[in-house]
Amino acid sequence: MSYVISHGLGPYFRDLLIKDIKNYERFVLCFDEQTNNQNKKQLDSYFRYWSSQKGLVVTRYYRTILLGHAQANVVVDGILGAFRTDCIGISKLLMLSRDNPNANKTVEKMINDAMKKVNAELLNVGTCNLHVIHNVFNAGTTETNWHVENFCMNIWSWFQKSLARQEDFENITNELNDAIEKTILYFSSKRWVLLGKVIDRVLKQYHMFREYFLVYLPSKQQKQIQSNSRYDNVKEVLMSNISKIRLNFILFLCQSIFDRFLTWFQKEEPLVHLLYNALCDLYRTVLLSFLSPEHVGSTYGGALLDIDFKLAEKQLTTKKLQIGEEARRLLVDVSASDRATFFHDVKSIYHAIADNLKKYLPLKNTFLKDLHVLDPASRTKQDSADTMIRVGRAIPKLLSNAEIDRIRYEFMMCAAETIDQSWYIKNKYHDSDDNNHTEYQQIDYYWNKTLSLTTSFGSPKFPTLSKIVKNILIISHGNLDAERGFSINEHIVTENRTLLSLSSINGLRSTWDAIKFYGVGSPHRISIKIDMIRAVQKSKSVYNQEQLSLKSLANREKEQSEKHEHTNGEMKKLIDRENQLLSKQKGLHDKQKKAQLLVDEGRQQLDNALKKADIIDAQAANALIGAGDEQVKLISDELFKITDELLKIQKTKSDPFGPIIALNFLNGPITISPLSDLKPSVSTYSKK
Repeated sequence: MSYVISHGLGPYFRDLLIKDIKNYERFVLCFDEQTNNQNKKQLDSYFRYWSSQKGLVVTRYYRTILLGHAQANVVVDGILGAFRTDCIGISKLLMLSRDNPNANKTVEKMINDAMKKVNAELLNVGTCNLHVIHNVFNAGTTETNWHVENFCMNIWSWFQKSLARQEDFENITNELNDAIEKTILYFSSKRWVLLGKVIDRVLKQYHMFREYFLVYLPSKQQKQIQSNSRYDNVKEVLMSNISKIRLNFILFLCQSIFDRFLTWFQKEEPLVHLLYNALCDLYRTVLLSFLSPEHVGSTYGGALLDIDFKLAEKQLTTKKLQIGEEARRLLVDVSASDRATFFHDVKSIYHAIADNLKKYLPLKNTFLKDLHVLDPASRTKQDSADTMIRVGRAIPKLLSNAEIDRIRYEFMMCAAETIDQSWYIKNKYHDSDDNNHTEYQQIDYYWNKTLSLTTSFGSPKFPTLSKIVKNILIISHGNLDAERGFSINEHIVTENRTLLSLSSINGLRSTWDAIKFYGVGSPHRISIKIDMIRAVQKSKSVYNQEQLSLKSLANREKEQSEKHEHTNGEMKKLIDRENQLLSKQKGLHDKQKKAQLLVDEGRQQLDNALKKADIIDAQAANALIGAGDEQVKLISDELFKITDELLKIQKTKSDPFGPIIALNFLNGPITISPLSDLKPSVSTYSKK
C-alpha cells in the first residue's frame, strides 16, 4: 500500500500547494541539505508565503531532491528544474533563505542571474542571523585553550554506548544519595549555544563526575582507563581548580546573553520586524559586559559598530567585568595567578565575540531597520508613512509607481483606524511576584485583521498596504524552517528504511506537511474530497505506469549499452587491424630502403663499368638494377594498398586526423615515394 502515499496522497497534496502558490505575488524559498541514512545528500525545499486560507504566514514543504555532490550548479539545476516541472514562475521568488554567512552564496547569485533574464530580482537581506550568533559564540569560546566543548563531548562519549558504565555511574549516585539526570546531553558543534544546556547538566552532577572519574575508576576499573586519552582529558579537567569556574562563566554567557535571542527567533511565526532591534540589543549587551557604560553610552543601531571596544582605558575592571555570580563566588578559592589568567581569558572571549558580531551583524542595513514599521506600536509615529514608502520601494518589481504613490494615503488612513486591542494583545496576566506580563498576538494575525477592513462599498480599504505587508512578513528571519525538517527526516528515512525511493520520501513528507496544515496535526481533521479519493484510486495505476516506464527506460539503456559494447568490439577490431597494417607498413618501408640501396649499388657499378668500357660488368650491374627496380615497384604497390586501407579505417573511426596518424609510427613520419620520384632506371643509362 506504499504507493497510496508515494503516488496518490503525496502528489495530490503537492499539487494543492503548487496551485496555492500560483495565486500569490511572491514566495520565499527555504532550503537546506543534509546526508541522510541512505548516505545521500538530501536537499529539502520549502515555500514560505502568505496563506489566504489561514490568514497567516505559513511554511510548507515543497519537495526533496537527492544529490550526489551538492555543488552550486547541481543545487541550482535541481531547484530550477523543479520549478519548470511544476510550472512555477521564477519571477515570483522574493528571496532565498540560506544558513551560515559563507554557505550558498554561489547558489543565490546563479538564481538571481536566472531571474534577471525574466526582468526579476532577488531581495537580499543577508544570511541567517541565528547561524551568525552560533558562529560568534563558537569564535568566543574557542579563543582560549579551555576546550570546554571537548570535555562535554568526552563525558557524553564515555557513557553513550556502554550500559555497564551508565549502571556504574548510577550506583555511585545512589551511594551519594543524589538524584541523577538520566540523560547526559549531546553537544552538537553546529549549535554552539546548546553547550549551555549541556554545561548546566554537567554542573549539576559535577561532584558525582569527580567521584566516578577520580575515585571509582582508578580503584575499580584500572584496565579501562589505561592509555585512554578520553579519560585523561576528563581527569585533567576535573582535577583543575579553575575548570568549574570556566564552566560557570560559559553557562553565564549562554543564559544571560545568547539564549533569549536564540530561543525567541527559533519560532516559526514572522519576526523579521523585530530582528534589527534584537540584534542591536544583543550587541549592546555584549559591549556593556566588558566596556564602561560611559564609553557605550546611549549609542544604538549602526553607530554601535563604530565603537572601538579595544581601547584599554575603556575596559571594565575585574571587579565589574561580567562573569556571573557563581563564577565570581568560586574565584575566592583559587590563587591570584589563576584569577589573573582567568580574567585575561574572559576579556579575550568577549573581544572575540564583539569582533565577530561587528563583522557580521547587519546593523547598517536600512531596509532591515525600517521593518519595525510593521509593529502595531509604530502605527502612529510621525515618520512611519515615509518608512513604509522606503520599504515598498525596496522590494524588487513588486509595486508600480502609482501604487507607491498610494502608500502614504493608505498608511495614514490605517493609522487613523480604531483598532481592537484584541487584534494585537492576546493576554495580560500577573505572575507570582505580582509582575505584569503581556502576551502579544502574532504580527500576521494583527495585520490579517487590519487588512480585512473594507469600505462602505465592500472593497478593501488598504489594497496597496496589503500587498506590501503580506510580502514583507514572509521574509525569513532565519533558516530554522528548513532545519526543522531534519528531525522529520530522521523519523521517515530511518536506519531500517534506507531503500525508500525518492517518490516515497516526497510522498511521506508532503502527506506529513498536509496533516500539519489542513488537519492541525491530526489526520482525522482533514476533509476527504472527491479529488483526494480519485488520486488514491489512481495511485496503483500511476505506480504501475511508472514501473513500466522505468522498465522501458532500463531496457533502452540495456540496448544502448549492448550497442555500445558491440560498437566497442568493432572498434577494437579496427584498431587491431590498424596496428597490424602499421606494423606491416613499417616492415615494407624497411624492405623498400634495402631495395633502394640495391638499386643505388647497381648504378654505382654501372658507372664504373661504363668508365672502364667493361661490357660484362655493365651487364651484371644492369641486371642488379633491374632486380632492385622491380622489387621497389612491388613494395610501393603494396604500400599504396596498405595506405588506402588505413585511410578507410581512419574514416570509419571518424577521426579528422586519421590520415595523418595512419602515416605515422614509432620512428616518426613514414614518407612513401611513388615510382616517378625514384632515380632513373638502368634503361635510361643504357640509352645514354
